[in-house]
Amino acid sequence: PLRQFHCCHASFSRRVSALPASRAASQVAVEVCRSRAFTSSSSAEVSALKGKEDASSASSFKRVILTFSGKVRASSGSEIWSRVAQVMSAAGANIETAGGTFVPMELGSEEAESESFSVSAFGACISPSILPADGHREEPLLGCTMFLKAVLPNERVSDLMQLLRTQSPLQVYTISLSSDAVPCSATDSCPERDLQTGEAGDRETGTLYLFGVDQPGQLARITEMLSRHGVSVSHLRVQSGGPDPAKCDFAPSASGGGPLAENRIRIIYNAASTDTEKLRRDIQRVGEEVGYSVTCLSMDSESQFRAMTPSYVLRRKAFAVAYLQEVSAKSKVVDLVPDGSARRRVLRRRVLAAEIS
Repeated sequence: PLRQFHCCHASFSRRVSALPASRAASQVAVEVCRSRAFTSSSSAEVSALKGKEDASSASSFKRVILTFSGKVRASSGSEIWSRVAQVMSAAGANIETAGGTFVPMELGSEEAESESFSVSAFGACISPSILPADGHREEPLLGCTMFLKAVLPNERVSDLMQLLRTQSPLQVYTISLSSDAVPCSATDSCPERDLQTGEAGDRETGTLYLFGVDQPGQLARITEMLSRHGVSVSHLRVQSGGPDPAKCDFAPSASGGGPLAENRIRIIYNAASTDTEKLRRDIQRVGEEVGYSVTCLSMDSESQFRAMTPSYVLRRKAFAVAYLQEVSAKSKVVDLVPDGSARRRVLRRRVLAAEIS
């Protein structure tokens, strides 16, 4: 504004010098009034902007974890995310992480429909209401569970609560609020991100990859072993699927299910007290016992720019190829031993042979 004022003043001086004395005096008075109005309005705008910046920096933020569960008509499944986004937008919340999944539900009597979705809170079982027919009685039902993490100004928390009470997209929701938080940028230091990335004290992070034949009880054994080492799980992603003959690799199933599974587990551990070499050995041992013949532990301090090690990808491909060959050949050893232990041994030998070759 000051530069613009000086430019206007210089232009005005040149124009005044070319006018008669009487007209120049009156023109000076008019322009002085205009310049005062301009400078005062500019100062007011600067003060207002500064006030907004001060208010923004002074306001505190909350992080919130939300879960939504319920059942919807199949035609409404695509609208759920839109309704969630509208609620969060109206509350001034920025979504940082989100995920969800759907499963089909069988149609039947009202009693069967009410039993297909069960809610228990604080030890009490809550009977959910029946969805209104509205001319869609024969339309399939979907069971839905969604979660998201978002950050919003502290003063908007009450708005979010009210919106959830009146406009929740599903029948059941839970909400967990953090202490005061600061929105993290890619370059600024952030306590929440430091907790996850291991930048606080001796805390370190890493990623555990497990791949093999899917079967019940695997995750229980893996997490039990991690707990013995004092390792915490911060994020878990499980994908089931099968081998892809064209790519000779694992192909996750879009609808879920399949003979093979891959787990990606983000872990947090104390670098000073954790024996990482013993942890690696125990992961490989327990993994082979429960059916995960291909394992990999990647520490963030060792491989900051790699999502997973190349050797893990090659071993996963080798296992997928061996599994395909095993299924197509219908090995006699596998047919004679139905418990699957011989099958895992055969697959393990083929993976090792592929690594050597």
